Amino acid sequence: MELRPLVHVGDMAAAITFYEKLGAEVIHGARDSEWVLLQLGTVQLGLLARPADESRGETPVELHFGAAGPLDQWERRLHRAGLPVTEVTADQDLGEQLCIRTPDGTTVKISQREP
Repeated sequence: MELRPLVHVGDMAAAITFYEKLGAEVIHGARDSEWVLLQLGTVQLGLLARPADESRGETPVELHFGAAGPLDQWERRLHRAGLPVTEVTADQDLGEQLCIRTPDGTTVKISQREP
């Protein structure tokens, strides 16, 4: 079994552009598709072109990525890509994290992956 997060998005093209700036590649679907599958490192991420419907039990998603390399390098990379870090947090278990948001407001946290 593998984890494949699914994120509901209101603007597929904007969501794809956002994840491409993080290094993702579209492996199924296109910017005008209702469903897209992205490859980001070893993780596959599904995007569904409609907002989450809480009445159907659909909930917002928080995505957490373990990054190779120092976080200050990632922060510079994100800044150059036009993805400002909204918050830097420290978690007892996960350590320091960079927080950014997708165009739909989903929280994305990036922490340094242990070698």
